[in-house]
Amino acid sequence: MGEEPIRHLPPDTDDAFGHLLSRVWNAECKPGRVFEIIERSDGFTGACDAAEYFALHKQWPQREQVLLAEARGRVLDIGCGAGRHLLHLQQRGLSVMGVDSSPGAVELCEKQSVPAQLGTAHDLPCDDASVDTILALGANLGLLGGREQSLVTLREWARVAAPGARVLATSRDPYTSKGKINTDYHQANREAGRMAGQLRIRIRSGALATPYFDYLYLSLPELRELLVPTPWRLHHVIEDTGGGYGVVLTLKD
Repeated sequence: MGEEPIRHLPPDTDDAFGHLLSRVWNAECKPGRVFEIIERSDGFTGACDAAEYFALHKQWPQREQVLLAEARGRVLDIGCGAGRHLLHLQQRGLSVMGVDSSPGAVELCEKQSVPAQLGTAHDLPCDDASVDTILALGANLGLLGGREQSLVTLREWARVAAPGARVLATSRDPYTSKGKINTDYHQANREAGRMAGQLRIRIRSGALATPYFDYLYLSLPELRELLVPTPWRLHHVIEDTGGGYGVVLTLKD
């Protein structure tokens, strides 16, 4: 009679993202030591070097460097992670604040003397309309979540925005991701009444995993359509050949 097979347990749900960042920090932020695993709801997984969350300005994608040069006034970074964008802007003399849903991310920002608070893209810890620049870099335009959620989220961004404020954000066109596994996922989303590039993902770190959450990749025509009923308009686009892009949004008159 053979041995009973080992039972495979699902990962515990916890602050996996904060755990991931702390692992990188404790490894002195050196590349190739800690990898972020992103698991999609259909089981498809991807991995990237988590040291990118601590990358220096010169190592950032060109579109991020160009966009960040336009930051001014009081800056709010939504989904700030370890605070790399804010640290750069703080060194330029700007007033900065980060928001992240991960307690570990907020703690790491504070260790680097970058102010940050717990919050989400659709529930910001800000009481007044005093933000001049909102950042959603690192493809964090994806925090719009989906068609319905984007309206709530963009109205929330407008609530905290000062007159003349702008959003500096990056994303990617999901239709540049080829392969049957991706096109099948897009089709399944459409059949479920979701946007094709509306990912349901979670982040893994060791035995930990975040809860699943929606993260939106969308084409520029889809973005323009989503913005119509919101307080924002598309002012400027920076495209690259890999499917990624940057945008500047401004408040409508």
